Amino acid sequence: MKAIIVRPPEKGFEKKDVQIQEEGIKIRILENGICGTDREIVNGQLFAANAPGGYSFMALGHEAIGEVMEDGGDFRKGDLVMPVNRRGCGKCLNCLLGRPDFCETGEFVEAGIKGMHGFMREYIYDSPEFLVRVPPDIRNTAIMAQPLSDLEKSLEEIFSVQGRLYWKCRDGTYGCRRALVIGTGAIGILFSLLLKSRGFDVTVSNIRDPAEHETRIFEETGITYFNSSNGYSSLGNKDAFDLIVEASGSDASILPSLLSLLKNNAVLGLFGFMRSGSAVLKNTDIQNLVYKSISVVGLINGQKPHFEAAMRNLVQWKHIWPETSRSLITRTIPIDKIDEFPGLMNKKTSWEIKTKISWV
Repeated sequence: MKAIIVRPPEKGFEKKDVQIQEEGIKIRILENGICGTDREIVNGQLFAANAPGGYSFMALGHEAIGEVMEDGGDFRKGDLVMPVNRRGCGKCLNCLLGRPDFCETGEFVEAGIKGMHGFMREYIYDSPEFLVRVPPDIRNTAIMAQPLSDLEKSLEEIFSVQGRLYWKCRDGTYGCRRALVIGTGAIGILFSLLLKSRGFDVTVSNIRDPAEHETRIFEETGITYFNSSNGYSSLGNKDAFDLIVEASGSDASILPSLLSLLKNNAVLGLFGFMRSGSAVLKNTDIQNLVYKSISVVGLINGQKPHFEAAMRNLVQWKHIWPETSRSLITRTIPIDKIDEFPGLMNKKTSWEIKTKISWV
């Protein structure tokens, strides 16, 4: 079968015919999303990437929509599904209970990333246990459920941390809580939409003016945009936000300036990986973290319940924010034409939210 493969830690990728041995029901891959993690692997930047045992290569890709080709479990031939990308170590309690996002051994595998073949290929075989049903109503945007699942889990984790106090407003909602999301890539926009749909007053920032499609999204959803090219001092007074999410992969030196924007009992969520720099915290910064009871939380990876929640949110957003939903998919490129787009697998364009590869 045709596949897009990599050979970590080497740079580059190939499109070629491969043989992969798997068990489970057959699923024809219809499309893949291209993620920043895929590009980090192609660029040789993700140190954790490694091929499955017994293979000199790894099929890339952890975002996929497929069609079930045979009955299995609760699925029937023709059903649309999304495979869950992280699988447990089979040893620790969290993994045995279906939560490899909290794996204690670090021996989990992750499709197209770490020790498991990914989904950028013509078909896969997989267990129904790891498949999530895709509502036909969101066929075009359902690929966003994989990154959104990570954010569903992230927000669940933030709410769990904030269970230490009463964090809702007097009316029982989150309408009085202010959130700042750093970055307007797929993760930043999805996180902003998720917070907005939960009632937060949301500001999203980037170090440039918004692109045209971003402006349309923020106008329809009521999200405030802030150009942070000159820093954050003009954003407002100190103690401005109840929640800040860093989702841009910025230089780590950004962190001290964000801490000063947090209210008492606030949360700083770090999603993904900062690619450069260092954060130097003064003793007064650390005192403020303690004195203001601020929590810093690392956010990564959702599991099957979060995929299902992501599907439900995408259905909702299609109806309440129709133009925004249509804007989430930037472009779709047929697999036979990816060679016509040099740099596609290496670098995100400035205007891209999500690019898909189509296999059909």
